[in-house]
Amino acid sequence: MVSLEKLVEEPKIMVTGDYHIPFMDKNAYRIMTNFAQDYKPDVFIINGDFLDMYSISTFDKNPERKISVPEEIRQGKEVLTELRKNLGKKCKIYFLEGNHENRLQRYLWRNPELEGLEELKLDHLLHSKEKDINYIKVTRDYWKQDNGHLKIGKNIVVMHGDNRLNGASTSKYSGYSVKNTMMNLQTNVIMGHIHRLALVYHTTPYGDMIGIEGGCLCQQAGTANWQQGFVTFRVSNGKLVNPQLYNINNGKLIVDKKTWK
Repeated sequence: MVSLEKLVEEPKIMVTGDYHIPFMDKNAYRIMTNFAQDYKPDVFIINGDFLDMYSISTFDKNPERKISVPEEIRQGKEVLTELRKNLGKKCKIYFLEGNHENRLQRYLWRNPELEGLEELKLDHLLHSKEKDINYIKVTRDYWKQDNGHLKIGKNIVVMHGDNRLNGASTSKYSGYSVKNTMMNLQTNVIMGHIHRLALVYHTTPYGDMIGIEGGCLCQQAGTANWQQGFVTFRVSNGKLVNPQLYNINNGKLIVDKKTWK
């Protein structure tokens, strides 16, 4: 777990995720970046599955999709460079590794003769350090402690949320995944992975817990129960306040009579 410290007072935090480059919805991405330029977040989070890593997936692959890892990396670097430019130098950017990025780790495990080459690690391939982007790794090794969590304030956890090793629970229905994950961890949770938008509250004798599912920025898939969008919230006295969901619906985002499209 990585802890985010030394925040400005009541920082504006924006969470995006599940771009799945090269299957990113370019219009949804443009709407998100235009909103971000207006919103001016202090912290911007890419919550996993920024890349798809389709060609090294262990699942059956469509031979018509001739997209190589180098091409995905090239597109990913372009998007990260653009994000850093649009967000400005003062904005802290965090990149949480998701299960699709982790496909590269699993590929290297299947080819152990490549182990130890730092140049093949995804943060190196994406030049994240040069772009001043904080890369948070996760490993599928049961005994490792790299669970991919970003802790903010006293009790806020941002996580991709794709497997039980990091405390996640998933469902095909909006809100169910983060509710179960929030109850497992007994803390506020912002998660991705399921491509759905939801805001869930749970009140205990010791205070409220808030769970958020952050939507996606990838292309819609058939009849899948997915919602494009992203999340903002603030931190006051170490606690999560003013969570907001932004749904990109039919190629538009409308907020307070302003439209991004």
